[in-house]
Amino acid sequence: MGKRFRLKEVHIKFLLFVVILVVFALIQPKVFTAINLFSMLNDAVFTGIVALGMMVIMVTGNLDLSSTSIGMMSGYMMLRLFQMLGYAGDFVTAFIVSGIFGALLGMLSGYLSKKFNLSGFVVSIGMDLIYSSIAFIFIDQPTIKTAEMPQNLLQMRTASLLTIKTDTGLTAKLNIGILLVIIVAIILSIFLNKTQLGRGIYALGGDKVAVERVGYNPMKLTLVAYAVFGACCGIAATYFYCNTGSFETGTITSRGTDVITAAIFGGCNMKDGKGSVSGILVGVAIITVIKSNLILLGVPAYYITFVVGLLILGGVLFSTLAERRMQKA
Repeated sequence: MGKRFRLKEVHIKFLLFVVILVVFALIQPKVFTAINLFSMLNDAVFTGIVALGMMVIMVTGNLDLSSTSIGMMSGYMMLRLFQMLGYAGDFVTAFIVSGIFGALLGMLSGYLSKKFNLSGFVVSIGMDLIYSSIAFIFIDQPTIKTAEMPQNLLQMRTASLLTIKTDTGLTAKLNIGILLVIIVAIILSIFLNKTQLGRGIYALGGDKVAVERVGYNPMKLTLVAYAVFGACCGIAATYFYCNTGSFETGTITSRGTDVITAAIFGGCNMKDGKGSVSGILVGVAIITVIKSNLILLGVPAYYITFVVGLLILGGVLFSTLAERRMQKA
């Protein structure tokens, strides 16, 4: 007898994504217009990059709530450094610099939680409050206007992979930021699945005792995981500020919930060190489609928040039930 075919969790959620998209299209035909589809893809860039970084943290058995504050601080430090140097900027250098700043901030949280055996979740709450306070109290230039931004970085707003002229005369543009998500996804997939460090990070979330027995250094793995997470936060924030054309403290703080929702609904399991790049991308697609099209339908903000809460609970429940079925099988 041949093996019985089983749909994987990520396949089921992808089918769910398709169903949700079709349902919205039946309710509102504008969902499948080029302008709306490109808008959803553009909106998913920040959430997608940070959620991919969050996955690396979650597979180690931790959850970090400081993603937006790390991104805010990293992006600000990069912009201020470019201002001080009088540098007009370029995308590669901007992403590298903000990624380094983000990695350092992320590693600080990882070091504190591992060194003193503290809950990564609790440490992240404290660090989030500290970074946010620094941004709102001590930063001497809380707003960087368009004219003060490194001018070459403003090209992010107009750079597009695809431009479509619609029948209504409006132009739909797919921003190059989606390439950034694809690049980060490919790099993380190779890192986690093909390198010794990546496999060690997965092992750290699965069995911390076994990790030490086979020769891995838990502190090193933790620092690498948090560095990857912080770098993703810095890169995503830099994209966000360059795309909006200005910096203002607090503009990305509301996006932290979307990141956590996408990671959880994408199948990340802190208990057993499970998570995949494909799962995260599907999770990001689902949360983006739901939020964007609820806004398109004119649904009040508090209803959207309610739906996001249901998604978080639904994602945890779905993953738990799927794991139990696998154990029984």
